[in-house]
Amino acid sequence: MRANQGDPYMPVRTVQYNFIEEPSRFFWFSANKAGLPLTGMHIYQSAGAIFNVLLLNWIPIVKAKGDQLKQAETVTILNDLCFIAPGALIDPRIRWETISDTVARTWFTNPPFTISADMYFTPGGQLLNFISTDRFETDGKQYKNYPWSTPVSGYREFNGYVLPAKASLWYDRPGGKW
Repeated sequence: MRANQGDPYMPVRTVQYNFIEEPSRFFWFSANKAGLPLTGMHIYQSAGAIFNVLLLNWIPIVKAKGDQLKQAETVTILNDLCFIAPGALIDPRIRWETISDTVARTWFTNPPFTISADMYFTPGGQLLNFISTDRFETDGKQYKNYPWSTPVSGYREFNGYVLPAKASLWYDRPGGKW
């Protein structure tokens, strides 16, 4: 993970819990930036969403909340379902449209938001990419809407299941992908 395009990547430790019945996501991370500890948390639930990052586990450097963050995190929930719990994609709040043999569009409704994404598959049915224009990028002060994608660059076998082994997260900014 890295905070800015020119920054070196930081090793990260994460813990994440997702729930579908009442869509919610709890994501915690810790990292070191320039030798200083960072901790962060994304919380998404029906009451709203927050994204906080603390330097030295004490100084707030990102403090985000509100409708744009909740919409962004609604996209993240759908993305997580695709990769972590694809069996949940039959949920009645998720609607599908076939675009071609290898592309599908989906909508996920968790009031007050309905978000969409295009999903690209191999002819064998493996997910190659998830692209949504409904996710905002934020530093806690500004919210910018850029296409957001999570391309898969490799599959491998885990305990007898062939699953995505490597993926990226990209914003398609006006100056290029980040």
